[in-house]
Amino acid sequence: MNLIMNARDAMPHGGELTVATECENSSVRVVVSDNGVGISPEHLSKIFDPFFTTKSTSRGTGLGLAVTYGIIREHMGRIEVQSTVGQGTSFRVELPVARKAINVG
Repeated sequence: MNLIMNARDAMPHGGELTVATECENSSVRVVVSDNGVGISPEHLSKIFDPFFTTKSTSRGTGLGLAVTYGIIREHMGRIEVQSTVGQGTSFRVELPVARKAINVG
């Protein structure tokens, strides 16, 4: 949900938000993309740091992506970001497929 809300905020005059899913072998992939303002290269290395934000203090605390990153890592997943200023941003989340336990006996 945080990735979607950030995408919305990155498109203050409207835009296009895309959420795509894919299951391949033993992982599930979710890609959240927008055609918003993009993230500047000097900020890309900091976006998952707690309390880092480019939003005004009334709009964000800088915890959303840090918490998102932590949740994904706790579930043995990974997150990647690609962004171009003025063209948009794409977050790719990959998580292992959970297998249902089978009771034998």
